[in-house]
Parts: sequence; C-alpha cells; structure tokens
Amino acid sequence: MAGLLRASEEGLKIIDMVRRNLGWNKTEDTWCVAALVSTATLKRFWAKIGIRRENFINICKAVEIENWEYIAEGYKIQKTEPLLAAAIADIPLDNQTDRTFPLPENLPPVRNWVQRTKEIDILKTTIINSDITTISIVGLPGIGKTTLVSQLIRQLHTEKTPFTSAAWQSLESATGKAPPCDRTIDSLLFTLSNGDITTATNAQNDCGKKTENLLKILRDKPCLLVFDRADTLLQAGEAKTAGYFAGDRAEYTWLFKQLLETEHQSKIIFTSRESLAELPPTVTREIQLNGLEPDSAISLLQSFNLTANPEELAKMGDRYSGHPKALQLVAALIRDDTEFQGNVGMFLHQRDWLLVRDIERLIDEILARLGDGEQTCLSRISVYQTSDYPLSFAGISAQMPEVSKYELKENIILALKRLQLLYYDRHLKSYQLHPLVREKGEHLLSQNPEDFRTAHDRAYNYYISIPLKPKSAWQNIEDIQPLIRAHYHARQAGNLDAANAIISEVCEYLRQWNCADLVCGNIELPLLTEVKNINL
Repeated sequence: MAGLLRASEEGLKIIDMVRRNLGWNKTEDTWCVAALVSTATLKRFWAKIGIRRENFINICKAVEIENWEYIAEGYKIQKTEPLLAAAIADIPLDNQTDRTFPLPENLPPVRNWVQRTKEIDILKTTIINSDITTISIVGLPGIGKTTLVSQLIRQLHTEKTPFTSAAWQSLESATGKAPPCDRTIDSLLFTLSNGDITTATNAQNDCGKKTENLLKILRDKPCLLVFDRADTLLQAGEAKTAGYFAGDRAEYTWLFKQLLETEHQSKIIFTSRESLAELPPTVTREIQLNGLEPDSAISLLQSFNLTANPEELAKMGDRYSGHPKALQLVAALIRDDTEFQGNVGMFLHQRDWLLVRDIERLIDEILARLGDGEQTCLSRISVYQTSDYPLSFAGISAQMPEVSKYELKENIILALKRLQLLYYDRHLKSYQLHPLVREKGEHLLSQNPEDFRTAHDRAYNYYISIPLKPKSAWQNIEDIQPLIRAHYHARQAGNLDAANAIISEVCEYLRQWNCADLVCGNIELPLLTEVKNINL
C-alpha cells in the first residue's frame, strides 16, 4: 500500500539496541506516548508490517534516531553514522548512564510516605558508591522495609544511575512460602531481558542453565534486583537454625550463592524479617530498619486528620517507637471508631496498652517462628523495664538458669536478635525489646501466674545482688536504682517482706531528698507512697 513503511532486519537491530540503552520494553507506554502511536502500531512496527509513514518516523524519532531512513526497508546503513554504527557493533552508547531504567511492573505502591531521608541516602551510597554487592534490610513486620525499597527504586528511576534494568521479586505467596525457584528465575529473566526471554523460550532449560543466563545478563549490564520477604525461605522453630535457609529451599540457596559469589556489575537488595545468616559478609551489608523519627511519626499521624495537639501526637509516636504500621492501624482506629471520633487524647486516656488486635497479629506472625527456648526467654525478660535501668546479659541469664551461658548467648539470644525481637543499644549499654514485643511477652507470661511470679522473683534476686556504693556515699536516686528495681519486682512477685526490707534499708537516706527529687528520679509510686507513710 502506498505511503506505508516497514523496518528492515538491520534497522530493527539498531532500534533494539537503542531502546535497550533507554531501558524501554518493545511496547513501552512511554514510547507510544512520545511517538503518538498505539501499542498495536508499535507491535506491527516490530513485526516488520507496513505502517503509516508519519507513525514510522515518529517511532524512530522518539528514540532519538533522526535519520529514520536507515531503519526503513530499502535503505542502506551508513557505517559513518556514529550512533548507528555503535548500535550495529553492539556497543553501548556513551550516554547510557544518563538514561533511567523502567520501573518494574509489579513494584509495590507507596502510600503515606514520610521522609526517611537518612535511610534512603545510606542505601543510595551503599548501592552506587561502594563495592558492596548486596544489601539486606531487616526489621520487624510492618516497620516499612518494602515501602522503603519501593521508594528507593522510584527515586533511582528519576536520577542518573548506572542501572539499565530493575526487577522486583516478591518471595511471599498465599501459602506463606516462597514460589518455586524455577518460576522466580523465569520472572527475573523475562523482566531483565525486556521480555525477550519468556517462559516458553526458556522451557527446555533446567534451573542451572537458567541461572547461567541470568548471570550473563547481570554481567552484560548493570541491573538492580530486589528479593522482597526473603524470610519466607528461612527455617523456623529452633534457635540453632535461626537465619539459615530451610532444607527444602536448596535451589534458592544455590541461586543466591551464585548471584553473590559470581563477579558481575549488578546489585541485589533483600528485605527480610530476619537476618540472613548465610549471605557472605564480605559482599553483604545488613541494615536494621527502625521506627520513624519523631517528626516523621507526627507527620504520618497528621495525615489521618485526627484531633490532637502536638504533645499528644508526639506521645503517640513515642508510645509505639515510631512503628509505621502500628501508627497507621491505631490512627485509623481512632479516626473511624465512634468511641474516639478522631480524638487522640481520648484514646491515650482510655488505653494503657499498645496491642490492639490488628497490631498483635503482626507480632504473632514473627513469634510463631520461635522455638520453646526463645519464647520462654522472651516472655521472662519482658518483666524488665529497660527504660528505667539497663538490661545486661547477667539480667537475662538470671531468668534462664536451666540453660548454660553458652546456649543462652550463642543460640537463644542470637536467635532473638536475628529475628529482630531483641537488640543491643550501644548508647544505653542495654539489651532492648521493642515496646510491642515487650507487651506481647508480658501477655504470654501472665497466662501462667506462677511463671509470672517466678520471673519477677528472679528479677528481684538479680537486682538485689548488684553491688552498690557504700551507704555513706549515696547522694541521689541513681545510687540506689538497683534497690528501686528490686522493690518493684518484689511487689510484683507478691514478696512483701522483701519489699518492706528495702523500704527499711533506704528510709534513712530518702529522708535527705524531697518529693521532687523522688519524682524526678522515676521512683515507683508504691515505693514513694510507702516512704511517705513512714513519716519521713
């Protein structure tokens, strides 16, 4: 038909090379918009079917090929044309790094985003400007790992980066387990090849051959791979195996070994609720994701249009340690429940607990992976109030007399740390539990009153054994904090004789301090009341 043009075989090679440098698929929406053509027209172009001259020219110019004649059938390629000669020689364009990569089609949405500027900057620096091949982002369920990486991909998409392709692979499924490794590799090959390698064309290859093809792509061009929810591949129920891949996931173990130990120019990001113990530390950096900064937590709460003053919002953010999902769930509850009608102050006044049901589900998901020893330890140490006094290994050990210190340190505590349920704060020099985890531990412990009393009794014995300064050197509340802690746990254990003995011991010295000192010193109300009753 007159006026129709179609691409030559050599012309398609040129177009294919140029669109790869742009990071576009063969039927890229952006391409259709720029060329003012439909997807069907672009498909006919690739099939070497004649299309209108105007559309043909626009398709070429949209990928910055002004000399469209070299693409059309019936024209000879001019070897002196630098752009086309480079494409025919299969040489990447000089300005390849000026191009962005297409966003993965299955990239999770980002909603209620609040600034995590520090975290984003750390990730960008590590990915682009370091020799680290792999980043593992770990944290509690709902802490924002997936959202953070999705936002990172979106920002890198708009910036000058070395990546030409990106793939997002979720390892979560309806069954709670990761999909078959073979299917995951097929998905990666399809995405990173811009649709050139399909399941059909790859059907005859075994897992090993597919992995070789994947590694070739990662060597040929800089790609960014994300494996979301890698914890679905890990073993559960035994402290010694925390963080290790499950035995029935050997294909994934082998795949990751190849990706991390083979030299290539690509980068890999894992998100996980647990530390991935088997990733080689020489090429991997683990980043623990914590809660939002106070200002960001307040901004998140404000997005729900609640009735609250700044102090109430700050108190809410601090109560949940900036946990994004918990804050969203509670904010939605306050907004939608007729009992609160959006009033934060009313909620804070009526609730002295944290774990509303939807939040508790998140914690239950990770606790379900614990063995008996880890769950016992977690529930027992939940009696400690680490905001008032640092928790040491000795304090944890006091709660677990039935196991050796080696077993406690190298298996149970390590497992709790890998599952992000326990961490060590180097500034406070103390083991810490997230408030949500601590409250859940208390709930578990309170289900057995005898276990509850025993845990508090052990805490009392631990604190009463801590050496103090000579009484003559006592000058303020801090000097007797272990006794204050011991008094609290004695009362919780129902050991009133021990609690009264502490009152008698400190009575003479508390007489020297006025009530304001006692309050500022965070002394417990029961102890303060008893001291007053002795007519100081």
